Amino acid sequence: MITVANHVQGQTDTVCAGSNNKIYDVNPTAGSSYSWLLRNGSTYGSISTVAGRSDSIVINFGTTAGTDTLQLVEVGATGCYSDTVKLAILILPNVSVTISGTDSICNNNLSSGKLSLVFTGTPPFSCTYTDGITPVALTNILTNTYAITSLVYTTAGIKPYTISSASGLGSCMANITGTASVTVFPKPSPGAINHY
Repeated sequence: MITVANHVQGQTDTVCAGSNNKIYDVNPTAGSSYSWLLRNGSTYGSISTVAGRSDSIVINFGTTAGTDTLQLVEVGATGCYSDTVKLAILILPNVSVTISGTDSICNNNLSSGKLSLVFTGTPPFSCTYTDGITPVALTNILTNTYAITSLVYTTAGIKPYTISSASGLGSCMANITGTASVTVFPKPSPGAINHY
């Protein structure tokens, strides 16, 4: 819940595009009613009141990123209007990440540069991926493409890579897609050298 009355004039609130059920309210005065407005209309979101109370609203933000201003006017019991209270809202862009790539390596080697993460949105990004056994957490990724270096494998088989979680600027959760894999082959074993 965001309490508008606690925000200093000129301060900015931050939300993720596509966020739903974000509650904003103001400390009510007995006998007053409140009027809320997003300056850019429905461009960035829609407002509905909470249980018919004018002092509390819910905003469902759309998928468009940008900056809007939430405006509040109080009408007192005498019919007098307050000055407009404003809160800037920065709507951060949607975030997505795709993992892709394949590689074939031998036991006791690693894969480097063949698997990648591709992000859309605003950095810094964070991501946790796994090879089916070991999770790897990455933070403060500042580029939209990130090359993965695999672990050094000592057993043969196909190692499936997937993303378990990811986020972008403002901790906006990412839409996750894709898979990758590393095929590990056993090294040949010629046996002992014979001398005749």
